[in-house]
Amino acid sequence: MTAALLTGEGLRVRHAREVTLDYPAFAWPAGTQLAVTGPSGTGKTSLLNVLAGLLQPESGRVMYGDLILTELGEAQRDAFRRRNVGYVFQDFHLMPGLTVLENVELGLRVAGTARAAERARDALTRLDLGGRLQHRPAQLSTGERQRVAIARAVAHRPGLLLVDEPTAHLDRDRAAAAMTLLQEAAGGLGATLIVVTHDEAVAASLPLRYHVTPVPA
Repeated sequence: MTAALLTGEGLRVRHAREVTLDYPAFAWPAGTQLAVTGPSGTGKTSLLNVLAGLLQPESGRVMYGDLILTELGEAQRDAFRRRNVGYVFQDFHLMPGLTVLENVELGLRVAGTARAAERARDALTRLDLGGRLQHRPAQLSTGERQRVAIARAVAHRPGLLLVDEPTAHLDRDRAAAAMTLLQEAAGGLGATLIVVTHDEAVAASLPLRYHVTPVPA
């Protein structure tokens, strides 16, 4: 899917009474690559979930192109996410009983993508996993599982790629390789890449930074 201008204004998310998360306004052109930084507990992952349509803010607005995401109902947000969003979770969220190929193919079938098996195989091959198609996640290294998660996130060619702490389980060399892989994948798609990270080296590898800070309730 084609990337679009992503904007947010007046965003507030509340977690229980004692935690209020307010986000600075933003306007990120299609194809932007940036790091979301800030102390633990400041709502970095919550922001990704708002952008993905998984979490509704207490107030404020998010727009993706002309679409006002925060005004959509749950079913419409689900459809938006299937078409437009690739999400790489911190713990990968792979299905342990499925093969590598089936994990990626399942996401494509849920999204209603044509030629799901072919697209899944192509995405995995481009990430050097062509020899691991019939392996289960438990048979892979951490870096290989991450590449499967990236393949699943980009196989339907989303315009918005959201990544949560991509280097949390990797050593320094593999972390650098993972970031190169993500940036190349996003660049090849023309997708907007938004990466939540506590890692200064990761943040420094991206051209832009969006910093969030805690707000007292």
